[in-house]
This record gives sequence, structure tokens and C-alpha cells, in this order.
Amino acid sequence: MKDKKLNSNIQHVYLYMDDSGKISKSEDYAIFAGIVFKNNSKKSKFNNMYRSIKNNIRCNYCEQNQETCDKSCPEIKAFGITTTHRRQIINLSKKFTTFGVITYNKSLYSYIINDKGAKGRFNEYAQRRVIKSTVKFLIEDGKLNPSLPIYLHVNIDQMPTKSNGYYTLKDGLIEELKHGILNYNYAKQFKPIIYSDLFIEVIYRDSKLSLGIQMADILANTIRHSFVINNNWFDTSEYLKRKCHIDVLLRLP
Repeated sequence: MKDKKLNSNIQHVYLYMDDSGKISKSEDYAIFAGIVFKNNSKKSKFNNMYRSIKNNIRCNYCEQNQETCDKSCPEIKAFGITTTHRRQIINLSKKFTTFGVITYNKSLYSYIINDKGAKGRFNEYAQRRVIKSTVKFLIEDGKLNPSLPIYLHVNIDQMPTKSNGYYTLKDGLIEELKHGILNYNYAKQFKPIIYSDLFIEVIYRDSKLSLGIQMADILANTIRHSFVINNNWFDTSEYLKRKCHIDVLLRLP
């Protein structure tokens, strides 16, 4: 009976994330962005709405002849989509919670850019930071109760970062969200933001099979493209919040 009561109290949060740009000397920005659903019902609602848009526009991006089309249309990727269709999809995202983190590569230490392991660790750090900020946003917005059990389903495009023996993303998230962390370099304690049971599942998904990852791809590309056009944090971040409905936006380092 107790287990049934616990299960009924668990708050399921579904997070989908993709990247745009890489930590590199040749690029200015590396982005992680995505979308969050508070429960399975909202996730299903999104899937139905996104699928409807996709079905209406997919023939514009398919090379098959309509007379012999077998409906196996390619995935609609952000880099090839028209402005009108991008706007349709972005407008859908305003019904849900969205997030993004921007790493400005020119401000990174050279050892991070030049070392594969260091890049992997920084990418994982960026992911943890934006996920924690998004969970905090949901709590402050009254959509998540930190005193009740939480099951966080983290879905990422198939590009697992390298931890080099430090933390996996799951372990790092549990430490930050549930236990808090101590930054020894600055002698600063970061308090936990979740006070009940926390369950985390991290899954790396094929974007072709995940509508949430496809939306994350378009969000990440839109954020990166906006900063490439206007390299001004205040103006561009305000534009993304106002016009593209991005709820949580971080800048690193």
C-alpha cells in the first residue's frame, strides 16, 4: 500500500535536449537546448501537435516522387527548414517549457578547447547547469513540488559526452539537485533544490524516432543562429525570450 501511494505521488518530468555548434576554435558558440513536459499527458499532447505540423510540411523536404512516395519521409532538420515552417514549430513550443545554454567559445580557456576530455567535461557541466536551472524554474513556477518524489527522464540526441572518470551526467545531476555541491575553488556551498526522492533516467535517442529531440534540434539551431546574427547577449536573449518563447536561458562560462 505504501509503495502504491509513493508511486501515485511521483512527479514525472520529461526533458528532451539537443546541441548546435561545438566547442571549437572555428566556432563562436556551442548550444544545448530543448523542451520539457511536466507529465506524460503533456508529452502526448505535444507529440500529436508536432506530428500534425510535420505531416503538413514534410513533403516539402522529401525527394521522393509524390506518385511513388512510400511515406518514409526524411527527418526535418533545423538547418534546411524554411523560415515559415520554423516559425510554425517555434510557436508550438510556447505551450511548453523550453530552455537553452550558450557557451561562448572565445571566453573558454584554451586547454578546454584543445583537449577532448576537457571539452566533454565542460559539455556535461553545461548540460547539468541548464537542467538544474530548468528544474528550478519549474519549481518557482509552481509546476513542480520539490517536497514530493520526482522522476526526471532526460532524453538526449545520440552524442554521449565523455566524463573521463569523473561523473556521468546522471550522477552529477543527482549530486547537484538532491545533495547540493561544494565548490572548493570558491569555498561556496550550493544547496540542493529537491528535498524528496529523486529518480533520474538518462537515455540517448535517435532523433529520427523522437519528436521531442527533433523539436530540441530546431530550438538549439534557432538560438545559435540568433547569436551568430547578433552577437549581443542582452538584445538576443530578450529576442529569444520574447519571440521564440525560450523560458530558461543561460550563458557560459
